Amino acid sequence: MTTFVTLSHPTQHRGVVRFERAFATLDNLLQRLQQESTYAVVLGLFGALSLFAALYDIAGASQEGHELGAWVVLWAAVLALLVVFAKCSKRQLLAWLKADRDARMWESAMTDSRIMADIRCAQDRSQ
Repeated sequence: MTTFVTLSHPTQHRGVVRFERAFATLDNLLQRLQQESTYAVVLGLFGALSLFAALYDIAGASQEGHELGAWVVLWAAVLALLVVFAKCSKRQLLAWLKADRDARMWESAMTDSRIMADIRCAQDRSQ
């Protein structure tokens, strides 16, 4: 009597796959940080920080009556900067998450023929 043994061994080590995914994510993050929009945000941040430093010096050197006005202007500028920076950061984060989802979907489609067939079927339907 003959018996067959079927073993399913993975072709790639899970740790290597995780490392490659982490490396690809880090590489993608570094590429996005090198874009022009990021430089504009950093330049704006440094400009705002210099404004805060100047207002802080003015508040420290002014008389007692004008100190409160300088602090109000300083904190208004801080809050405005936080609002602008939060909006920009949220937009960048959402774009990064969408690109990461698309990259993961494409990676899984390259390894799984069923997902690739679904993508091709959807493309045929859209045309």
